Amino acid sequence: MDSPDPMPEEEIDIYVAPADIAAEILTAAPADRITGRVARARPASVPVIACGPAALMRSSFLSGCADYLRDPWQPEELGIRALGVLQRIRRKFEFSWGTVSLQGALLQTPSGDVGLTFHESRILRALLMGRGAPVSRQALSYFLWGNSGPAGSRAVDVHIAAIRKKVSELVPEAGRFIRAVRREGYVIP
Repeated sequence: MDSPDPMPEEEIDIYVAPADIAAEILTAAPADRITGRVARARPASVPVIACGPAALMRSSFLSGCADYLRDPWQPEELGIRALGVLQRIRRKFEFSWGTVSLQGALLQTPSGDVGLTFHESRILRALLMGRGAPVSRQALSYFLWGNSGPAGSRAVDVHIAAIRKKVSELVPEAGRFIRAVRREGYVIP
């Protein structure tokens, strides 16, 4: 639906936007700290499908788009891709201590929900989707920023520590939800 009036957040399942606008939406700060005004912000839990020329596909994915429609595209293709994106993000993961679901930046657990930052949610999604297999720090850096980051950077480790803390405070029986694998990276068993 294309509308100048904002819809209530709970009624929005997915955003579709031209690639240049999608990048703005995905990288926009939630609100200006001085004026308090929100500029093209979106709920962190709502995925974005970008559309446009093939040349903008890579930058759109690096900005965090869930999918990309190359021009020209048909409404039927959008419907199929949107369904696929929604199925991927609404996936539930079973653990001995309960079921978790990651809806955008909201981690839903048996003990309640916890909000994650954009980077935390991206890291957690990558680890959940590759569950059981270690994911290297370098791969997580590329997933977040499109490069391996500065040499010796501990940014990924800091985000992992924050995720662990949030999960352990909410679900103590989860233990070490994310485990470090020496010389390989991180894994969710």
